[in-house]
Amino acid sequence: MVSMNTFEDNFDIRKISPNTWVIGTKYPATPWGCDCYLLECDDACVLIDSGMSKLNIHDYIRSTGVTDKPIVAVINTHSHFDHTGGNGYFPKVYMNPIGEKGAKTPFGANISDAPETDAYPLDYEITPVHEGDVLEFAGRPLKIFEIGAHNLASIAILDINNRMLFTGDELETGWCNINIQGEPIPGMTVENHYRNMQKLYAIYDQYDWICPGHHGMPVDKSTLLEIMHADELILSGDFGSDDIPAKAGPVKGIEGYRVMRYKSAHIGFNVKTVYDPK
Repeated sequence: MVSMNTFEDNFDIRKISPNTWVIGTKYPATPWGCDCYLLECDDACVLIDSGMSKLNIHDYIRSTGVTDKPIVAVINTHSHFDHTGGNGYFPKVYMNPIGEKGAKTPFGANISDAPETDAYPLDYEITPVHEGDVLEFAGRPLKIFEIGAHNLASIAILDINNRMLFTGDELETGWCNINIQGEPIPGMTVENHYRNMQKLYAIYDQYDWICPGHHGMPVDKSTLLEIMHADELILSGDFGSDDIPAKAGPVKGIEGYRVMRYKSAHIGFNVKTVYDPK
């Protein structure tokens, strides 16, 4: 197993605007990690997603010296543990409440080096957020949009004054998987994913950059148009390819799994979960 004993093994930090940093996270079971975003407000900071390192990401941020303002909260884009494992290191956690159970459940039980539950502080309380809520951090209001498909608890976070949109795993330049196992679950369909992308398109003039949950820092907002077109191709009956690259994860052998590629868009899906259940 790869040693992950130091902050440098687990994290890196890059400045992407005068008051925003992206923190790359790593874990042996998911070496690509997730991208967390540190947002500096007038008198405090807030983190979007917290990774799943066993080391304290709050202490890591403090050790970098990038800001001397307190980090008062973390907001989760969704409930997958690679985005929520470090939640307990912060005084307040905001999340779509339907994701509470998943947020406290380390995934990867079939992976030999999966994280043990007792390695994480999981006794934190969740402050719920819903469609249309505006979290009023001083000088940096953040508006919530519910966009669950990859994960039903997914939200997008609009940084109103800085014209940035944080989309978690629902809008990715590297990969977006939508219910690849093929179990019919209302909402976890390509059809609903497309509906959610239309919601983000309706506010297209309110942001300039999209900040996804993996694969790098801000991308041009026109990426949304490519994601939408990939969804449209699938919904038109083009079920893409069964040539699944290794980067899609451990998906070989899943019946019905396909991938649609269109320019920078990569949508992983199952032919059984393209349309909403009737």
